[in-house]
Amino acid sequence: MNNITKVDLSDAELHDENTSDQVEELQDYELGEVVSTEDGDGIIAAFVEDTFSFPVGQSEGQIEEVEDPEDEPETEEIEASSDEPMYIVALQEGGSVAVSADEIDSDGSLEGEGKDIQSFEDVGNEAGEAELSPVYALCDDPSNSEELETAKRELIMERQAASLADYVEDKGVSLAELEGYSYEELVNIRGVDDPHVGFDSLPDGWTRKSVLDAWVSVGGTWRTCYARMVRSMGTNFAKRWCAALKDETLRTEEWRGDF
Repeated sequence: MNNITKVDLSDAELHDENTSDQVEELQDYELGEVVSTEDGDGIIAAFVEDTFSFPVGQSEGQIEEVEDPEDEPETEEIEASSDEPMYIVALQEGGSVAVSADEIDSDGSLEGEGKDIQSFEDVGNEAGEAELSPVYALCDDPSNSEELETAKRELIMERQAASLADYVEDKGVSLAELEGYSYEELVNIRGVDDPHVGFDSLPDGWTRKSVLDAWVSVGGTWRTCYARMVRSMGTNFAKRWCAALKDETLRTEEWRGDF
């Protein structure tokens, strides 16, 4: 299971396409482009024009779910603007880095073990083997942040009854009051985990490299992924699968509504 640490990009405006002629001139690298950075090779996963928070240090390998708020990664403010944009590069070795254009080289490559995904047709042939996080099945549109939070709330109420019962008994809260709790209030209850996103299991033979290959092949945005996969997957599964792939690629769910 690939669990995701939430990265706070909610105050940043990130884009999957240029928003002005000026930005088009400044954007030296395209989403999905394979590049090299000081921290390793990966793909351009987001283009940032506003100051945002990002985890300090480089994460390698699988990013574990954060169960204790005190274990949240330390973040730093990174300045970005339309004149000096930043890029989020999803690294093959795991995690992501925020870098400027002059910290990127275009000679990157995705190498090593894992099925090679050359086109979105290849993705379609493999997609059905993936097991998605159950939260997506509770969303009509899993790319929508409000719908995702509502689905998470429903999943918490359904599957974490023991922790909720302990809280009700300890705090003297009624079940009616608990039903009125928001998603944010529920995940702040001790013992209640934030439901994970991404894939529970990858298609046979897939690795992190395959995930990044797949993201490149579907165009590097949720919108292009959905447009390319809807015919082979159907409307509902295409929405869910593309959301899971983007969550898995970026290792953050904060892209919803922003890029």
